[in-house]
Amino acid sequence: MNQTDMWVVDSFLFLYVVMVARSREIRWYQATLISMFGFLLAGTPFAYPVWFMVQEIGGIFFS
Repeated sequence: MNQTDMWVVDSFLFLYVVMVARSREIRWYQATLISMFGFLLAGTPFAYPVWFMVQEIGGIFFS
C-alpha cells in the first residue's frame, strides 16, 4: 500500500467518524476519541499528530 492509498483510507475513516457523530448514535467526543486512537493504532499518517497530542495531554496531567 503506498502513501496515496493510505490518505484515501484515512479520508474515508474520517468521513465515517463524522457521519457516525452526526447520526447521534454516539456522542461527538466518543467519536473523536475512537478515531484518534484508531489512527494511532493503525499507524496511519494521522498517527503522528495524534501521538503528539497524547504526549502533550499526558505531560500536563502526569508531570
